[in-house]
Amino acid sequence: MTKQDLIKLNIFFLLFSLLLSIYLLGFRYLDPTNTSWLFWGDLPILQTGWNFFRIDEWRFPIFSNPNLGIYLNNNLIYSDAIPLFALFFKTFNFILPENFQYFSLWFLLSLYLQGLISYLIIFRITNSINYSLIGSVFFIFSTVMINRITEFPALFGHWIILLFFYTEFFDENKKFKQQVAIILLSILINFYFTLMLLLIFFINQFYKLITRKKSFNFILIQCFLILIPLVPAMYIFGYFQISPDDGLAWGYGYFNLNLNSFFNPLGETYTKINWSNFISTKPIQNGEYEGFSYLGISGLIFLIMFLKHIFFGKMNIIFDPRNVLLITFITFFLSLSNNITFGDTTIINFPLNKYLYALASLFRSSGRFIWLIYYLIFIVGIVSIYILFPKKNIFILSILLAIQLFDLSGGLKNYFNGNQYKTSSELFYTDYEYWKKISNQFESLRLLKPKNDSRIYKKLSPIIIRNYFKSTDVVYLSRVNRELIAKERYNIINKIIDKDLSQFEKTLFITDDISSVNYFYHNLKDKIYINEYKNSWLLSKKRIFNNESKNLSYFSEVPILDLNKKNAIPILNPNLPKLGFDYNNNNKNLILDGKYGVINFKLTGNNCKEDKKIKINFEPYFNDTFSETDFEIEMNYKKKNFKIVNNSILFKFDCVSNYTNHLKIITNKLFSQYDKRIGLNRLKRSIFINSIIID
Repeated sequence: MTKQDLIKLNIFFLLFSLLLSIYLLGFRYLDPTNTSWLFWGDLPILQTGWNFFRIDEWRFPIFSNPNLGIYLNNNLIYSDAIPLFALFFKTFNFILPENFQYFSLWFLLSLYLQGLISYLIIFRITNSINYSLIGSVFFIFSTVMINRITEFPALFGHWIILLFFYTEFFDENKKFKQQVAIILLSILINFYFTLMLLLIFFINQFYKLITRKKSFNFILIQCFLILIPLVPAMYIFGYFQISPDDGLAWGYGYFNLNLNSFFNPLGETYTKINWSNFISTKPIQNGEYEGFSYLGISGLIFLIMFLKHIFFGKMNIIFDPRNVLLITFITFFLSLSNNITFGDTTIINFPLNKYLYALASLFRSSGRFIWLIYYLIFIVGIVSIYILFPKKNIFILSILLAIQLFDLSGGLKNYFNGNQYKTSSELFYTDYEYWKKISNQFESLRLLKPKNDSRIYKKLSPIIIRNYFKSTDVVYLSRVNRELIAKERYNIINKIIDKDLSQFEKTLFITDDISSVNYFYHNLKDKIYINEYKNSWLLSKKRIFNNESKNLSYFSEVPILDLNKKNAIPILNPNLPKLGFDYNNNNKNLILDGKYGVINFKLTGNNCKEDKKIKINFEPYFNDTFSETDFEIEMNYKKKNFKIVNNSILFKFDCVSNYTNHLKIITNKLFSQYDKRIGLNRLKRSIFINSIIID
């Protein structure tokens, strides 16, 4: 190929990718200064992560992003915001407009590289420019790639898989160096790509070992050498700002591959779509949309050729046929997971040992690994056509391309002009001026009860994305330090219960937990201002715009019990605010959440002159036993002597009519799922409270 041919090819793929980008995004969303399409689904956190990162000082690790998440040791990597582009554009932030996004440019670049690299792979085998051009179009219209344009821009970069395949044409020494470089590049895009490339690399090494092409010592050294630059690079970029077990996540066996995926055209944008004009959609289960891998009509023909190649082929097409068989076997069953399904029928679902499940959690969305086989099918299929029909290969491939594009047009029309991006109605009702003024009064906006991906984040993402506040923990991150979230949650709550309100000086807290606001109203109303905002409440030590708290009349009542008869406090009465602070409600009982829990109630009746008995019926959250030494009980700020009989806490207290009683339960015997080694959740639990009876 001459230099002039290469220039023409680059111009062709650049123009092709630009036209397709315009089709997929429209001119409005292709514009880097337009961020209006980044407010739906998981997209807001990408732009939010970039916005906080771009205005922050340079830190170490490089992608540290502490103002978004505050105490979470957050890193841009966990915002899925394509660190490669974030690093590049932050360097030139001084010339960028205030309202800037790079995700549309990423789509454009990815389409360009997808076409160019697939062309180079086919040309390296066929040495035919025209045939390779036609073949590359199949890859540009890859269903598994375009399907990712809706919510996961980083996962649009499928070209890196093709680039890794392309290195197989190099000599051994050069190939190894190039593969190391590509794997390092992948950690600046998305770690799923890193795992995929490492999987291919290690399978290749294993194949060389079992076929005795290389010695065990050589393979061991190769595997070790590829990790030497990878681990330090991950450290420098900030992958280890959270612990390895916080990098694990639930989902293996749920976000898997369905056996019908190759011929099931069921994809998703914000609605289910049919990618085929010939084949009807098939049912799937759970999160198996992650394994979407519809091949198209021509792709199904390539699949037949692919199967023929791996079982009966002799010619190397990128890899030796037996090696391709090994890659296919391992990758396919990894994608299927331990939950093997066909349509809506579960064929087998076998449990994994908790340690094996923890390891498998690295491959949480295992269905994505089918992309490796998807691209091998197209490479092998297209090359097979070239070999089998030497005189008519261009004609046949052109017919297959026409059929493929017509078949896929049923799905592509759903992506026309950015139709895949659903505009949230919240955007039209968000009072930006209101929040901009608030941000002038407070440095931080925080959750009263810290949590990753809270309901409040979904409500406030249009606000958070605009960087009104210097820092916030109202976030949704792909991975977080679970232990720090739990510690910070209990740190905030414990200070509130101890009436230490220093954390409210420069910080505005927000909650949608009515029981927490009820606690503030009855215990701290004279010290904390409460303002309602769209079924949430803002809590602060200073007035917001010098306004008084409002719309709080429904907090004036707490449960009132008539002492003329035996009473059980109505723990789950839907007509009353929740009873207490630092409890969770599981629709059956109250869960003591952390070390402290407070319940407010009033008593009325003719016989409130004598001491009353309280009986708190509980059951352990885990299979623990409790004694008097495990609890402290305070009633109206006084410690009480009590005893425990058959999982009931019994004590007496002074009865005062129409007085808001303050019942505080303290326990030091509490555990999380992580403590018990039965899960990753770090929230501390001790008991369920089933009923509270006053006699």
